[in-house]
Amino acid sequence: MAMTAEAYQEVEIATCLLSGTSSLASRISRVASAVFLCVRFGFLMVGYRTIWQDEEKNFHCNTSKLLCTPSCFDEFSPFSSFNLFALQMVCLLTQSMCVVGYTRSAYQGKEGWLHDQLRRRTVQMKLHIIALLSRILIEGLFILTFYKVTEGFVQKRTTPCHTTLCEPFVICTDINAAVKNIFNLCHCAASTAGAMICFWELLTCLLSIQNVRRLSGSQTQTNKQRY
Repeated sequence: MAMTAEAYQEVEIATCLLSGTSSLASRISRVASAVFLCVRFGFLMVGYRTIWQDEEKNFHCNTSKLLCTPSCFDEFSPFSSFNLFALQMVCLLTQSMCVVGYTRSAYQGKEGWLHDQLRRRTVQMKLHIIALLSRILIEGLFILTFYKVTEGFVQKRTTPCHTTLCEPFVICTDINAAVKNIFNLCHCAASTAGAMICFWELLTCLLSIQNVRRLSGSQTQTNKQRY
């Protein structure tokens, strides 16, 4: 059964929302990007229910002072990786909504200057490149931020505490450090895979533009030689 124009438009918008790429990207790349986004969302939901819902309870220090353990936890984890990855998902969905907005404008039935401009191949290609670059930038910035915050991609299980609210030589232990590292590494791997997909699509797009310009240049030169 053939898909109607309205159904095709809805599928395109849903795919753009999940993948963050325009309709000019290959179907495999869009599906893969959508899958990696859903996988990361699943990691966040499962991790929140099992690890990050009350992570301070699993942080223990060899001290008897009341305010020592919370102070050491703030020193050990000033910014939770869950909050960082949740903020990344918000940025990615915001970028996807912008792509959906341009895609919806391109499929609108109203004729006008904006509609005519968006339907041109060159303008669509520029928007496609901007969408890919923004996606790569978001993925790269958050991976770099996670690396800087955790001082590496793997968090330590035990750490000394240097806060003034504790006595000297206090050692703290994060019981869920191993499980957190698994979730964090899986999320970073999915984020890296999404960035690599966008980078591949960007290279493909730039090569296709170069080939089109080369063919048009050679065709123009051929026409000049004829006349």
